[in-house]
Amino acid sequence: MGIEEAKERVDFFKRLKLAIFKLEDYGYFLGERLSTAFKYFFLLIFIMTVIISAIETYNFSIQINKVYNYIENELPDFKYENGNLKCAEKVEAYDHDYKFYLFINTDENVLDENIEQYKQKIYDSEYGIIALKDKVIYLIGDNSAEVKYEDLVKEYNFNISNKSELVSKINSLSRGSLISIYFIASLIILYIINTLTTLSDICLIAIFGWVASRICGIGFKMAPVFALSIYSISLSIVLKCIYYVVLSLTGFVVQYFDIIYLLIAYVYMIAAIFMIKYDLMKQTEELKKIFEVQKKVHEELDKELNNDDTDDEFEDEVDDYFGDDDNDDDDDDENENDENPERENEPDGSEI
Repeated sequence: MGIEEAKERVDFFKRLKLAIFKLEDYGYFLGERLSTAFKYFFLLIFIMTVIISAIETYNFSIQINKVYNYIENELPDFKYENGNLKCAEKVEAYDHDYKFYLFINTDENVLDENIEQYKQKIYDSEYGIIALKDKVIYLIGDNSAEVKYEDLVKEYNFNISNKSELVSKINSLSRGSLISIYFIASLIILYIINTLTTLSDICLIAIFGWVASRICGIGFKMAPVFALSIYSISLSIVLKCIYYVVLSLTGFVVQYFDIIYLLIAYVYMIAAIFMIKYDLMKQTEELKKIFEVQKKVHEELDKELNNDDTDDEFEDEVDDYFGDDDNDDDDDDENENDENPERENEPDGSEI
């Protein structure tokens, strides 16, 4: 199994742990493919979106139950006929949890001043509905829209003439199906939004990391820097998810969280670059030491080889010297025999 395959086999949660707690191991991510980092990123965004969508759906279910209970128990009787709504009494209701206003005034002539007062109260809140005799006004923030009851009936085929029919219609609806549809829709929409917004943040972090690496004297290409930026933003994504859960359940607000969110990612990126540079310097020093040791070993080997050559020359000289003396003795013996040739034919004393 190759190195790339081994890196791809590292599971998601181990990668998340390395990305958050092991800055000194960020060099591990440099050698992997950019596609591997993107798989990690898309899975992380998906998990975060599932959690956020679950919280959104939980809040939606509570809100739906509140609306159902209010319609059934507190909404006054009304009658709808020929495009006109007639309510038994005026209504001004406010939900503090969701900052929602409901105004119902079906008098024949409602003063514009009263309508402006209703709108101003909704503007000071977040959103609300104003139900008049022949139309309904929706307000979300600074935006508003007016719709005639007749148009609503034609478009949605919503034929309700009184409160009892409305309650029966609501009770016939499957709340579980409605909540499931809301969860799936919010999951798809939030996943697309979170992916695009986080990718834009990653691009900024990658550019910052590329410039920082050049300043630090590390010649990174854009692909490994982009991978590092994905892992650098991991903690920010986790904190964003936790913050959203806390905000939804408790209403606790952290000022400048968006700035802190990006600042953490930038700090992780620059810290990872410094860690990688330190590792490279350490490896360079170790290589230098290895080179020095190898150089000393080569020098010692050269010295030994030179000593062996010197010994061989000395032995050759000794052999040459002693070899010449033996030859001289042989020459003397031959000369002596030449001078006394009769001695060669002289019989032994043993012979008679």
